[in-house]
Amino acid sequence: MLAPALNAQYAGSNVTGDRGLIAIDKVGNQVRFYDPRTLKEVKAFAGPEPTVHELTFSSDRRFAFAPLYGDGIYGSNKEPNNKILIIDLDRQEAGGLIDLGDCLAPHGMVGTRDGKLWVVSDLVNKLLLVDPAAKKIETAYAIPGKGSHFVVSLPDESKLYVSNKEADVAVFDVARRSFLPSIPVGRPGVAAGNGSGSEGLTPTPDGKRLLVADNDLSDIRVIDTATDREIDRVPLVMHPKTNVKRSRLMKLMFAPDASVLVAVSYASGLAWVIDASDYRRQTAIAVAKGPFGIAFTPDSRTALIASHDSGLLTAIDVQTKTVTAAYDGGNGIECLAYY
Repeated sequence: MLAPALNAQYAGSNVTGDRGLIAIDKVGNQVRFYDPRTLKEVKAFAGPEPTVHELTFSSDRRFAFAPLYGDGIYGSNKEPNNKILIIDLDRQEAGGLIDLGDCLAPHGMVGTRDGKLWVVSDLVNKLLLVDPAAKKIETAYAIPGKGSHFVVSLPDESKLYVSNKEADVAVFDVARRSFLPSIPVGRPGVAAGNGSGSEGLTPTPDGKRLLVADNDLSDIRVIDTATDREIDRVPLVMHPKTNVKRSRLMKLMFAPDASVLVAVSYASGLAWVIDASDYRRQTAIAVAKGPFGIAFTPDSRTALIASHDSGLLTAIDVQTKTVTAAYDGGNGIECLAYY
């Protein structure tokens, strides 16, 4: 039943729907499902091996994919894994594994309309083109830089962008199958590995801009995707100083209707609701410790924030910019999405 369906188009993790809510609980190595209306957990199953991390979807929302990263985190992954878990969303159960061979520590992923997956293997710094139907790697490309972690695609699928924790943002031309010059995110006097890289990133819905979370000062870099040059740098209000020796993960996500951008910063305990027409119009909102994941309801009214360190899901009304409720949320959810 799986292979024919995998001929469908694919979409990234920024999807939304009303059938269900899936969450990847990294700390508990669990795939969790919630009722999308009540947010009560309805089912969960354990990752077959350590440890489930990120998430992407098939465009028909029949399948999701979660990399099995290993037993650790970036920089301390002593027993890295090399597989991608296929998740049957109709049955809410595991649907098989894709073995990536010697490409260890798969993390960021994005799907494309040709039915393939682009996957970042951060321990070997490679960008993989994976055929889920055949369950194999088609091609692997060496990523310039160090600490590759997340990958996103422009809406027209002409380019991929890879964030590097310890280097500049890598740019991949899909048609040419080659990397273009990287986008600088370092700062004078800041050595690689000391916060000079980037974290979460997302294209604008029209594909004209790329927003990148700066790993040093927690600014949002605004990149013109036609030239791949920085055109603006937007500080996040009230963001505290953070320790370069600790995880400073940040993520960014647009609402389905493109009206707002939500950002979360793991080290700060804050989420930001940002006007998509003016990134300097921001409201900082305190949430539970360790905010990590973002999901939007289909009507774009509510952003659900998963706090990795607190086992809590916090609902934010993005119009009133207030917390409306909190729900029990696993052991340590890294990402989640309505589908």
